[in-house]
Amino acid sequence: MFDDLDFFGAPAAPAPARPAPRPATPDPAALPGLRQLLLEAQPSALFLLDGAGLVLEVGGAWEAVTGVRPGEALGQPLHRWLRYDRARHPGALRVGQGVIEDLTLVTPLHTHVVRATWGARGEHVAGTLEPLAPAAQHAFRTAERLQDTERALDEAVNFLGVSQDAWQAEHIRRIVDFAGRLAEAAGLNPAEVGAVRWGAALHDIGKARVPQAILQKPGPLDPLEYEVILQHPVWGVQLLADLPFLPVQTVDAVRHHHERWDGQGYPLGLERGRIPLAARIVAVADVFDALTSARPYKTAWSYQDAVEHLIGEAGRHFDPGLTRLFVCDVLGFPHLADRFGDASTPLD
Repeated sequence: MFDDLDFFGAPAAPAPARPAPRPATPDPAALPGLRQLLLEAQPSALFLLDGAGLVLEVGGAWEAVTGVRPGEALGQPLHRWLRYDRARHPGALRVGQGVIEDLTLVTPLHTHVVRATWGARGEHVAGTLEPLAPAAQHAFRTAERLQDTERALDEAVNFLGVSQDAWQAEHIRRIVDFAGRLAEAAGLNPAEVGAVRWGAALHDIGKARVPQAILQKPGPLDPLEYEVILQHPVWGVQLLADLPFLPVQTVDAVRHHHERWDGQGYPLGLERGRIPLAARIVAVADVFDALTSARPYKTAWSYQDAVEHLIGEAGRHFDPGLTRLFVCDVLGFPHLADRFGDASTPLD
């Protein structure tokens, strides 16, 4: 019908597709400049170390973060400006890869906490130092001050425990170690372990009121002298009454470390699980170290004889479950576990 309408014309052929524009080839001479811009834009301090931990290159916000000019850093050991617990992070910033969240950076212009990341690349180590936000800095400093205070307090308590008599100092240090290890073996949490350690340090503080003639007497005590000795747990609690920061477990250990599992101890004649756990722990550590130490009135026992005594008194003098833990786990004689039979007790 429309065959003669030539004004429509034949369909136009499609225009050939235009090839997509090829990306411009960057000028090789400009690449170093681009890389430098990228490095300088980093908010962290960048570093590259050799195998000895010496700084080969720095970049990014190195000077802003550290306060050290790049030229002054080259060839210097990076560890020169860093403070961290190297026992917890062996090989840090030297081998492998890792992160330290609470590393302290100490330079002439800065002392602050940074987050360090690193990764070994062949013979080199590349990494970053990133300053923490102010809130994180404050939180870290607060925690750090609290840890310093706790360490100072721990040292003060231990000093108080050993100050009553020089010859007691090593005995105190040993039973603090024994009691702490036994508390850990018994599954106590860190705060409870610390309270037990303090109880071990202070357990004989009441002997400060006992005359030295009685404490150093080479022979047996007469009945009156023995009655004086029996008062030292109560006197110890009285001496500590003005130290309200002491945990209740610490005071319990001071008051009850001479109680016996069979109820024949003092000062209250408590038995079995009525004896506070901290006191039961300190009792085992105290007696073992007393047996293996020389005193004015006795020679030191051998470890073998002392262990035999503990085994024989398990369930009479001592909590049998704790005694087994002490002998097998703390002293390291697991082959003696069968000597205790089925002896066990809830640790509460």
